[in-house]
Amino acid sequence: MSQVELFRNQSSAYTIDDHITGDDGQTYIVGDRIAAGGNAVVHECNEKLSGDNYAVKFQLELRHRRRERFQREVELLRGFDDPHIIRFVAAGTVAGLRTERVRRGGRPVAQRRGVGEELPFVILMKASEDLGKHAKTPQKIPPATYLAQFLGLSKALVKVNEKALHRDIKPENILVVGSAWAISDFGLCDLHEGGPDLSRVDERIGPALWMSPEAFNKNLGCSDAIGQTSEVFQLASVFWYATCGRHPTGIVRNTDWRGPPELFPIMERALLHDNLNRFQTSAEFSEALEAVIIR
Repeated sequence: MSQVELFRNQSSAYTIDDHITGDDGQTYIVGDRIAAGGNAVVHECNEKLSGDNYAVKFQLELRHRRRERFQREVELLRGFDDPHIIRFVAAGTVAGLRTERVRRGGRPVAQRRGVGEELPFVILMKASEDLGKHAKTPQKIPPATYLAQFLGLSKALVKVNEKALHRDIKPENILVVGSAWAISDFGLCDLHEGGPDLSRVDERIGPALWMSPEAFNKNLGCSDAIGQTSEVFQLASVFWYATCGRHPTGIVRNTDWRGPPELFPIMERALLHDNLNRFQTSAEFSEALEAVIIR
């Protein structure tokens, strides 16, 4: 058994054993890092007996109720069974070993080792890339592909919204898994039932470049509520980007749209600034898409 480094900065590093055991009883071998964010890192992993390849997400930031938020994400993922929602495989915890650099005279001269906290992890189906990268490929995504994915994602959002508000829909959180685009990263979810909003009062809620107007306003201190109309706006923004290669900032016109003309009125309504004039639920948005795409 060897060690895998999950995190390093100027003062410390975090390592774990490369063999971890999930709550499914299987052993997984942790490999190279795939992605890293402010709260977590994602590595590839292989189930020891079958060799099947997955992704494992380790939660590194455990302050400010991040541990509870991660557990909420895991429990949500356990309850979904949809090709357009990233598939849960297993979860668990692993002991981390923190190495700290001791400085003398401003220079690191020694290292002090100590066992860190138990790090929670979740194992998921591995994606080939996220939609942010996928939409930038030289070959444009054909309508037959993206229309099917739009419909599947909109129906998946209905399932998500039956249990929670996702609140963080953006191209980077839509993953390409095989032939399907799947919603991922439920770390900012707000459950309808089963617990309080775990976000801090002053915490920015939403994807920085993809927030709905009401999410922006809430972060400015306004009293705007974030509901399903916000989810519709964010998902429609992702659809617009996948189709046009651009963000739908401002007042959209049919001359800005690069997709099938009959789809524009739906996109226009979904992206209205006033959320009272948008589709009021993700189900209403999905039904409107289905009526046009499957006709």
